[in-house]
Amino acid sequence: MSTLASSLPLFLGGDAALAKSFADLSLAVQQQGQWENSADITPEVLLQAINFGLIEGYDIMVQRWLDYYTLDTTFELLSSTTTYSLSGFATGFYKLRHCDYSQDTLPTATSRWTRMLPFDLSAQYAYSGTTATAGRAPRYRLQGQNLVLAQPVSGSVRMYYIPGAPQFLSTDDTSLVLFDAPVEEMLVVAIAQREILERNDLPIVDVERKIVRYENKLRVAGDDRDAGEPIYLNPYGPKRDFLVGGPDDDAWWP
Repeated sequence: MSTLASSLPLFLGGDAALAKSFADLSLAVQQQGQWENSADITPEVLLQAINFGLIEGYDIMVQRWLDYYTLDTTFELLSSTTTYSLSGFATGFYKLRHCDYSQDTLPTATSRWTRMLPFDLSAQYAYSGTTATAGRAPRYRLQGQNLVLAQPVSGSVRMYYIPGAPQFLSTDDTSLVLFDAPVEEMLVVAIAQREILERNDLPIVDVERKIVRYENKLRVAGDDRDAGEPIYLNPYGPKRDFLVGGPDDDAWWP
């Protein structure tokens, strides 16, 4: 039975050919450290090391290509509510990218979306009146696994967020983690190997070099997922040097 605490591929997909179970990753870690017959490296030790490897490795993967791991969800606001549990709208929520607001309610939400901005608790008084945000997107703050608005308002929110790393819940876990590039699996295994070495007060210099090498390869692996059309933050796309105006002027594609 699958018991994975959070399955990234459930949200984003992944390469089925690179699917790995806890047993697969355990064997890889044992082989990397030549621990196949070790009485000290128990399944429980491997479980902790691999889960730590998934957490740290996933954070590194996300940093290399943030947009690829970003999901979006849309939910309706209630005029009498200020606190919304993210578990009901953003499955596996980990990090917030940003929120947009529409005065329309679902399922229409056809008006132009407006960027929502966070507020400082020390300035809460500024948003306490009904006129403080009239005609504007409501201010928000994160409180644990909740999105809290400065004041109740109707409309809709479109949230962009990053889900959490997958975790195996037991040594009997038969669920799969789907990696998108082989180097991602190599990184997780190397980090798990380092965790075990540190646990036994053994040198980690060699495995640290390996982790750095895999981190560097992740940047290339991430770009190659859409090699023909790299992501640009500017909505107009990249500048074109051959357009009128040159590279330092407003030489954008229309």
